[in-house]
Amino acid sequence: MTDEVLVAQKKPLRREMLARRRALAAEERRRASEMICVRVRELPMLQEARTIMLYASTEEEIDLYPLMETLLAEGRRIVLPEITGRSTMEARELPAMDALTDGAFGIAVPDPTRSSIVPPEEIDVVVVPGAAFAADGGRLGLGGGYYDRFLPRALNAVRLVLAFDFQIVPDVPMGTQDARVDAILSEQRMISCKRMENLEEEV
Repeated sequence: MTDEVLVAQKKPLRREMLARRRALAAEERRRASEMICVRVRELPMLQEARTIMLYASTEEEIDLYPLMETLLAEGRRIVLPEITGRSTMEARELPAMDALTDGAFGIAVPDPTRSSIVPPEEIDVVVVPGAAFAADGGRLGLGGGYYDRFLPRALNAVRLVLAFDFQIVPDVPMGTQDARVDAILSEQRMISCKRMENLEEEV
């Protein structure tokens, strides 16, 4: 499959998913976010993780800030992505919630004067954002390619998706450069992708 064909397949799905995400009522988004953030803390993969990579969620995404604050209070090492170039990013440690500052594209990042870069191989769990996800681990990102380049460097990390249930679709167009995920947790389901079982379990 050529890059042009792949892009043509991805574009309408990304457009549809982002439109559905924007259209989600604020109260429904709040309820789903709370439910997902409670359930993710029950997962053994998160309970056992020392270093966890989250992301500074936007208004349209699942609200990860309460989870971020809780994990910091528990003494976990939290890192967030920092864009460093075209399709490249690093993981920067977040020492405290008040250390957040505006980064590229207006997305919050840890203040560089109060934090340091964390090697990707030290990360235990990466919470991966995106537009759509499939049970075989397929992921449709937002088009920047940042996670596709970063995830292979995080050799020891479980790739975990926290998604609204409508973001889980039967199939995601994937190229050889696209990184797959290991597990997907929504407000309704937990899907294990790593073993390719396509097994959905009620949470």
